[in-house]
Amino acid sequence: MFNLFLAVFPEIFLINATLILLIHGVVFSTSKKYDYPPLASNVGWLGLLSVLITILLLAAGAPPPTIAQFFWNNFFRKDDFTYYCQIFLLLSTAGTILMCFDYFEQERFNAFEFIVSILLATRSMLLMISAYDPIAMYPAIEPQSLCFYVIAASKRNSEFSTEAGLKYLILGAFPSGILLFG
Repeated sequence: MFNLFLAVFPEIFLINATLILLIHGVVFSTSKKYDYPPLASNVGWLGLLSVLITILLLAAGAPPPTIAQFFWNNFFRKDDFTYYCQIFLLLSTAGTILMCFDYFEQERFNAFEFIVSILLATRSMLLMISAYDPIAMYPAIEPQSLCFYVIAASKRNSEFSTEAGLKYLILGAFPSGILLFG
């Protein structure tokens, strides 16, 4: 029998690890005791570790071959295709985080929120891959787009970055409203 807990445990683990990284970043970046340390590299390596652990958890809860499993009233589906797409997504996320280290160093960019936003968007994409119903897909798309708005506007001193984030927010609101209200 296909275990429901193993089907959703990688997503649960990734969201919990992301929230712990967010708490870690907020506590230590505002700490006078530790002299406000730069945390982008530290949170980046911990985020990469959490993505790799999520890949292992996904492999441990792999569905039986050629059997599609539906759960939560047919809102989500797990089969071979969703399994391989999720593995590909997590490997791409690991590569993205690795590329971020060079970017942080070149641009002298020290915002741990960038990695947290990437991990939150990845969690939303994992749920969107498994979604079998439009009602389940919509709540997965919205947090993903919100994270991408934040990533687009993440350079606080750049006027172009702020403009890009605002345009992305406005242009993303129209399709969302059409999808939601019909």
